Amino acid sequence: MALQFTRDVKVLMAKASDIWEIPVLDGFSFSQAVNSSEITVNEAGITSRRARLLFNDALAPVEWSMSTYVRPEIVTTGTLCRAIEEPLWAAMLGADTFVTATGVFSNEAISPPAPISAPTTTTNPFNLNGSNISSMANGWSLYFSFEPTGGTKQVYKLNDVVVNSATIDFDIDGIATIQWAGFARTITDEESTVPAVTEDELVVTNTDNFIRNRISTMDLVRSDVSPTVPYNVVLTGGSIAIENNITYLTPEELGRVNQPIANITGTRSISGNVTCYLDTAATKSGSLFTDLVGDVTTVRNSFDMAINIGGIAAPSLTFDLPTAHLEVPVVNVEDLLTLDVAFHGQVASGNVDNTNEATIIYKGA
Repeated sequence: MALQFTRDVKVLMAKASDIWEIPVLDGFSFSQAVNSSEITVNEAGITSRRARLLFNDALAPVEWSMSTYVRPEIVTTGTLCRAIEEPLWAAMLGADTFVTATGVFSNEAISPPAPISAPTTTTNPFNLNGSNISSMANGWSLYFSFEPTGGTKQVYKLNDVVVNSATIDFDIDGIATIQWAGFARTITDEESTVPAVTEDELVVTNTDNFIRNRISTMDLVRSDVSPTVPYNVVLTGGSIAIENNITYLTPEELGRVNQPIANITGTRSISGNVTCYLDTAATKSGSLFTDLVGDVTTVRNSFDMAINIGGIAAPSLTFDLPTAHLEVPVVNVEDLLTLDVAFHGQVASGNVDNTNEATIIYKGA
């Protein structure tokens, strides 16, 4: 049988000779459209020509999307904290180099080179230090290998992959997930050829590295007032989105089907929202609402924010936003009053040269 089923997929991500396996959830996709133009003929008369002609002008960039769980893990080499989905973060944050022995991703194309990850024996922080670039690094690839039992393997390769967005969703009854979306320059049919996984210390069959959301918390310290004001909030859910706003340059030569030649980064955007019960105890969500709704003089507030998905014990994922801007929370009137708090990652001191809007910190089990 030559039919292929999505349940048989195995997804690999590659950079040079380094190959990762990335388990994905149902709902992944990849496709490449073509941009066309049309010429129409419409004459008046008893006998008239009414034809239309279509021409392929250019291939659009490949669009792909997939979802993964958040899965930090301690590997044997160096007893380092790493993550199953780490190459996706690396590609999104501008990495072009990986060192297996240290688990460090970096952007070596800028001066000075910028490490993007810094794994230790307990944590692995990913930063934005190498992401102030006009174009994301080429050379990343995604392989979608459909491997039916007893059937013929079919492999599709996405070339020069870039990651445009990552959205982390967590709710009180679920497992933390990330929705990834991005582009690639071309798709090629590799028939049955698929590279061997090299980063096999990241054991995708482990089940002790999933993050349970039930004990997620948010720690806040308002830093634009004196004295500073702390808040501690237990969360019921939330979502965090990081966007690169990437576009592509494509030639417009006549007489040929043009292909995308380069990606261009846009404004980096970090935003999200969290939900919680309205708790009127001191330093809880009620105090946060009261302080924000009563502040009619501050144009741009500043909070040192830490969102601890899965709590503070391993395995967990923390988003550290040292100068976040919070909107006035929305009160939802239900059986229990709840708050919806929207926030935005901002650079420190309003200095747009900075890259310190956020740090993504994995804590491995």
